[in-house]
Amino acid sequence: MSEIDDLIVKLKDESGWVRLNAAEALGRIKDERAVLHLIGALKDEDCRVRLNAARALGKIKDERAVMPLIGALKDEDYRVWENAEWALGEIGEPAVLPLIGALKNKSWWVQLGTAFALGKSKNERTVRPLINALKDKSGLVRGCAARALGWIKDERAVMPLIGALKDEDWGVRRHAAFVLGEIKDERAVMPLIGALKDEDCRVRLNAANALGKIKDKRAVLPLIGALKDENENVRWNAAVALGEIEDERAVMPLIGALKDEYWLVRGCAARALGKIKDERAVMPLVGALKDESGWVRKNAAEALGKIKDERAVRPLIDALKDEEGVRENAAKALGEIKDERAVRPLTGALKDESCRVRWNAATALGRINDERAVLPLIDALKDEYWLVRRYAAEALGKIKDERAVRPLIGALKDEDENVRKHAVEALAEIEKATPGSVSLEEIKRALIEFVDSAKENKSNAKKEGAGYFNQIAEAISNGKKKFDLEEGLLDAKIKAPEKGKVFRKRLLHV
Repeated sequence: MSEIDDLIVKLKDESGWVRLNAAEALGRIKDERAVLHLIGALKDEDCRVRLNAARALGKIKDERAVMPLIGALKDEDYRVWENAEWALGEIGEPAVLPLIGALKNKSWWVQLGTAFALGKSKNERTVRPLINALKDKSGLVRGCAARALGWIKDERAVMPLIGALKDEDWGVRRHAAFVLGEIKDERAVMPLIGALKDEDCRVRLNAANALGKIKDKRAVLPLIGALKDENENVRWNAAVALGEIEDERAVMPLIGALKDEYWLVRGCAARALGKIKDERAVMPLVGALKDESGWVRKNAAEALGKIKDERAVRPLIDALKDEEGVRENAAKALGEIKDERAVRPLTGALKDESCRVRWNAATALGRINDERAVLPLIDALKDEYWLVRRYAAEALGKIKDERAVRPLIGALKDEDENVRKHAVEALAEIEKATPGSVSLEEIKRALIEFVDSAKENKSNAKKEGAGYFNQIAEAISNGKKKFDLEEGLLDAKIKAPEKGKVFRKRLLHV
């Protein structure tokens, strides 16, 4: 008995656990012989078997499963009909016409699942039927049709969706506003501005969100007004939208929003001010570094880094003592500003308990490019976390100080490939800046040790080592020579052939 036959038999096993695993396995194998048996499993008494059968049919993508899957949209378990929706979307074109027909089913539950399945198919032929479904007598179906149109993002839906902003059902209006933001058509701007006055806050917040996605400057003043909405979720969505549009008229209102009673509004206002990058926001954002909410302080630090104003340096240095997320963004921001006053505090941050703070401190020190950071960064090449070592190596390559050469050669033996790669790049940068500072013999010895220490895939290690050697050799020769390194040279146990001897002589004349 073949594996497929065995699994088909198990679909009838008395154990539900065996049946559901059999259905899942058949989906992985994707053999069409299983289709009819999986269709039968859509009626299994165990809902877990039914949902795995539906998912398996979606993976096999056989059109014989279309009508049974449409029938499964009526399943009493939401997980089954969700998987049936997904499966119909995966089957694609063969499912479109039956799904369009199913939109007229008397069961609103089937209509609901059908609308979603049509949307997930992303087939242009489904646009017109879904537009028609915006007039269905069921508000739930109309809302789902609107949402489905958002997956397709066809411009033909814009005007019908604008009409749906006036639907009597708030759920339909909410979906219509959201989807208009997904389509991003400028015809929707004025109707969405009108929706900022909708009686339901969920419609208003989706309208604000959509206007931020469209990024039309006509929305700036209405969105500024929405910063005073009675609902906090509308206010923070308005702040986000203003940040997306990046209009200077929003600066002072957003500064005012830094004092909002709701922390999410204050945090979104801080982030928006960072996107607009207006210097008027610097001191208010410095004040926000003292906010009671860590998320607000974190966003304020990030925003100050984007504005890059030197007045923020001292407050950001103080923020290196805050909670982890704030320290991380403060370190990042100091690197963006590139002020030398931050060097010593950032070298201290290389010892922070958080690896995220340490690697952002290393990155920042590379940006500032100050020689005082060289020795602390050399120490960071031994950090326990690979990303810290990787960014320390990159930073040393930017500073280009000869003191880093030997430690970077040592980093060629690092256990992590990313660290080794950036150590090579850093050595090449130092050699370009100070010719003669890097010894190919020392590089070769380090790479021999690296290859010998490789416990697995030694041939890959040889190839990697040869590539590193060649990269540095090119830097030493200023790109004038191209070296072909015999892989055997990187294995101390393999005697170099005659070609290798000639190669070594050539190195002496580089």
